[in-house]
Amino acid sequence: MGTPIKLHELTYPQVRMLLDRGKTTLLLPVGTLEPHGRHAPIGTDNFCAEEIAWRLGENLGWPVAPTLNYGVTTGLVAYPGGVRIPKTLYAELAETILTNFLEMGFRRIVIINGHGGNTETLSNVIKDLITHDRGNRHFILVDWWQIDSEALHEVYGRPGGHAALDETACVVAYRPELLDPKAMKPEDQCKLTPGIVAAPYSAAMLVYDEGDATPDFDPAKAADFMARVLARIQTLLLHEIELFEKSFGKQEGR
Repeated sequence: MGTPIKLHELTYPQVRMLLDRGKTTLLLPVGTLEPHGRHAPIGTDNFCAEEIAWRLGENLGWPVAPTLNYGVTTGLVAYPGGVRIPKTLYAELAETILTNFLEMGFRRIVIINGHGGNTETLSNVIKDLITHDRGNRHFILVDWWQIDSEALHEVYGRPGGHAALDETACVVAYRPELLDPKAMKPEDQCKLTPGIVAAPYSAAMLVYDEGDATPDFDPAKAADFMARVLARIQTLLLHEIELFEKSFGKQEGR
């Protein structure tokens, strides 16, 4: 990976020059702290969102904001390392951060989300924010793990899950030094059953679909998998932007 433009590493005159040059699309990675089995770090959601955002930023020339590392953790918050921000507080925090970036001069904000518990709240926040300055604000929320199913079957031929094949592959590709494969145990994996809700979840590795979602620690497969996921996300983002500009016109500085 090259060097993406990391907003927090710039001086304020550099931020102004960035905006003056028309760099008004901003990537914002978000995640949370929660357990990811015994083998992966509690910051997995943050690392995955951040690494994906950095690579998209490098490819597309978009600056990347600092990661919002805390989120709406629910069924895993009882485990050591879990941190929960209530939905109402998270909504207020997210809206405040996004509003600050809008007031700074950014016009399109692409949120790279690494945690499913954030999705509903973030979706509601961005829909509320577009009621102001209509047609001049554009938000895109990306749940990266929702876009990886095709790549999962192409590379591994198996489904993913929480702390399972896909999330672990992301850490293998980008932060392998943080993994502890030998710590993983068979009882770590829990298949969620429709109609049954347990709180807390009975294990810290969750499987949603039928099939074996056991993590694979092969670095070559992980690199291939994440390259496919990144390419898919980038294609979808550019398509969404094209559709927006057909509806609202291409804004100068976008």
